[in-house]
Amino acid sequence: IVLIMSRHNEPTNCYVITIETNSESIKASERCISSANKFGLDTEIFNAYTPRHDPLKILKSKGINAELLSNTSSYKDAVAGCFLSHFMLWEKCIEINKPIIILEHDAVIISEIPSNILDGTGFNQLINLGKPAHGRFQIPEFTGVGLIQSYCRFKGTHAYAIKPTGALKLIHQAKKARIYPADLWLHRKRFPFLEELYPWPVIATTKFSTIQKKINKYTTNIQLDEYGKARE
Repeated sequence: IVLIMSRHNEPTNCYVITIETNSESIKASERCISSANKFGLDTEIFNAYTPRHDPLKILKSKGINAELLSNTSSYKDAVAGCFLSHFMLWEKCIEINKPIIILEHDAVIISEIPSNILDGTGFNQLINLGKPAHGRFQIPEFTGVGLIQSYCRFKGTHAYAIKPTGALKLIHQAKKARIYPADLWLHRKRFPFLEELYPWPVIATTKFSTIQKKINKYTTNIQLDEYGKARE
């Protein structure tokens, strides 16, 4: 995941999920890093959890029920790796006791992220920074920060900021009930405090997937591992 820090103020921890064994993921992260540099943000790569880390076992050890991660369109262990990558960052947010920004490797920053988002003073607990990555969505009726309006849930977890209080609530909910793929799970009915920043300063551009089983209109190139599965 890519760590982003302000050059002029106290460093703001921001992580972008990067699969160290996947050349396409590394290329995408390099593009993300380049876009961050254009807006004065320093970056550092943090490695993602993937099926080779046995994420289902790790989630179970943390008391999380991952039965509902499986469906016909994606690989369960790959989805689990994605969720676990985010989960471990929520734990990191609590550990360092400060807001963090989480970016996935396909994120590209297209405009400046306001300083009050970076330092956490400009949002409540969790705020989406990314334009919905697929499907239909609404244009928010506000400019700036407001409760999420673009859709009832996240359409991609490629860019968001979170505070320790928000991370605690996500972790508590993950241990309380069965989890879903991260973007489906981050739903305003489950977490009514979800906000978004509009105009969105981040977009998702990569068209390959390490999770989906089949090519669709949003995924034009699937990266296959040695077992022929879209893993890493």
